[in-house]
Amino acid sequence: MRELLRVDNVSKSFPGVKALDGITFSLNSGEVRGLVGENGAGKSTLIKIITGAYSKDSGKLYFLGKEIKRNDPVLSRKLGIYAVYQDVMIAPDISVAENFFLGSQPGFFGFVNWRKMRSESRKFLNEIDLAVDVDISTRSLSLANKEMIAIAKVMLFNPKLVIFDEPTAVLTDNEKRLLFDLIRKLKKKNIGVIYISHNLEEVFEICDTVTVLKDGKVVGTYKTEEIGNVNSLIPLMVGRKIEEMYYKEKVEIGEEILKVEGLTGKKFKGVSFSLHSGEILGLYGLAGAGRTEIARAIFGADKIDAGSVFVKGKKVAINNAKDAIKLGIGYLPEDRRNQGVFPPQSVEFNVNIVNYQDILSKFFVFVNQKKAKRISKELINKLSIKASSITQSVYQLSGGNQQKVILARWLSRFAQVLILDEPTNGIDVGAKAEIYRLIGEIVNQGKSVIFISSYLPELIGICDRIIVISNGAVAGVLERSNFSEERLLTLAMSNVRKKEGAS
Repeated sequence: MRELLRVDNVSKSFPGVKALDGITFSLNSGEVRGLVGENGAGKSTLIKIITGAYSKDSGKLYFLGKEIKRNDPVLSRKLGIYAVYQDVMIAPDISVAENFFLGSQPGFFGFVNWRKMRSESRKFLNEIDLAVDVDISTRSLSLANKEMIAIAKVMLFNPKLVIFDEPTAVLTDNEKRLLFDLIRKLKKKNIGVIYISHNLEEVFEICDTVTVLKDGKVVGTYKTEEIGNVNSLIPLMVGRKIEEMYYKEKVEIGEEILKVEGLTGKKFKGVSFSLHSGEILGLYGLAGAGRTEIARAIFGADKIDAGSVFVKGKKVAINNAKDAIKLGIGYLPEDRRNQGVFPPQSVEFNVNIVNYQDILSKFFVFVNQKKAKRISKELINKLSIKASSITQSVYQLSGGNQQKVILARWLSRFAQVLILDEPTNGIDVGAKAEIYRLIGEIVNQGKSVIFISSYLPELIGICDRIIVISNGAVAGVLERSNFSEERLLTLAMSNVRKKEGAS
């Protein structure tokens, strides 16, 4: 195998921070390399230096045996280096085919060859088995399909190195399979791949080797088969065992706080369950089972078609999110970027957005800025949110710190029931451990949590009970003493199999 990329003793500093400290590693053609580490380990900085978005302070960079003395994004693409990021970068108001050839439309004398554009686009979509009409606007597509198109677009340019940065964060299990098939095709074509993911199981499924970064330094590069499994990889990244990840304090389960009976809405029917003070209630199911829709309905974000909701034994009407907030229900959505945070706004604004009506001045016109700042500062300290100040834009924070800002929002509101939908998705293992600890502290105060997750180890690690949703209905409820991945998966598939049998 030929050496494709070599990073030789590369360092990079920002004011007050040494992001990379003497990084050295190499990648061969046809090799799939995992790149893992906690937030702040240096992964993003290293990738930006390889793609030319950042310049290095010292060290050398080689590609196909030749030193890259001065790099930039245009030069790196000319060399055949491409990156696919979690934040999908495609134009929303033009067609799929136009997105493929944006800036390089085929044609002559100022006329676009539309037939060639469409046929070439279909060719690359077929290569990743994605059935999408190339003539429709990309705005109408799901986030997952937009990402798959961004991935397919890279193939158009005959890459030599493709960097995937959290590519599966918005993909379903089936789309993930398509992505992994594509990566295997890249490998067969002798194209190198750098694969970054906080989902460490994926690293063992698709990568040949893995490089571990910690505090801007290389801990080591290993064959994935030598490490063996996630349990052995995590200590290299964070310096603690996986058993220490799931914070589970023994909390006394109290009175019933929330009950739903026969709840029916978009993608679910006849759902009934109860939630008690001090309880972490898991909600599990396969993609599309209806978990998120149930959460949104309880929070008033989606319409309830039938059924009843009770809070502390009293039947309530939840017609919108405002009703839910007044009843002490908070919601951390699955898509935090588009539904959870206000990206351009400050940390202070994001924490207090549900409180402004209650922190007006005595004239009920102006916000009591002193009170707003005090609430924000107290919660930033309590939740160990890493921000330069309360005025920093929330968009500049890491994924884990953004999640903690949303948690701070509901703690500031004194919410009694917190619905957390995939709260650890796309954040590193260290930040996950902090989120678990915070959830433990929340229920220790007598509050309750509905914890929705696709990741079975964390459900088993922190929940008191788990409700399994299959094809929009409750398939079963497991107590902590009966937790097992096999039981949970069997229940999750039960109604799916019944549906397939009926058809």
